[in-house]
Amino acid sequence: MDKKYARNGKGKAFLKRNMYYIIMGVCILAIGAMITVAVISQKKDSVPVDNTPVVEDPVDDPVDDPVDDPVDDPVVQPDPIVFSLPVESGTVIKDYAMDSLVWWTTLRLYKVHDGIDFGGEENEAVKAAYGGTVSEVGYDALKGNYVVIDHGNGLKTFYGSLSEPVVVKGQNVAKGATLGNISTSATNEMSDGPHVHFSVTKDGAIVNPYDYLPSGDK
Repeated sequence: MDKKYARNGKGKAFLKRNMYYIIMGVCILAIGAMITVAVISQKKDSVPVDNTPVVEDPVDDPVDDPVDDPVDDPVVQPDPIVFSLPVESGTVIKDYAMDSLVWWTTLRLYKVHDGIDFGGEENEAVKAAYGGTVSEVGYDALKGNYVVIDHGNGLKTFYGSLSEPVVVKGQNVAKGATLGNISTSATNEMSDGPHVHFSVTKDGAIVNPYDYLPSGDK
């Protein structure tokens, strides 16, 4: 027991004598540790950061690629409507004249002429100038027996001074179909002899028949 006590006493005496140096050493170690940590942190903060934006490799955009752009279909223009002559002979005895007055011998009046009168033999057939639907069949005291064909899109043809028509209202007729024969049933043009009065309207307005007839017949 005395030896143990002696050793403890020496230890305490040693700590007493060297306490200053021990504390100083601990402080130096603590300060060194703090300096080390500060230097490491400063190095981390001083590492340059690359803020340059990342540019991705260009990728072909199918929307902007002209090869992939849809190509508009070409606009297809409808074929122009070309009438055939309503009579084979094609003899014009009174021409279209909406900008001048013509002499009508039967009524002895100067009037415009809204169509073309084609003459021929009494039994010569009158044919549809173009395909369509018969919209009217009737008789007029001045125009005689007549037929109107509706070709669609507001286009109609009129055939007057016919003999008895051979078609009926609502009938579909092809281009060149027989409608009747030329005659003198139109009393206002009776003195002109057998003929067919051929006129054209577009959306209810009189138009020049030559706009639809072949150029060689103008």
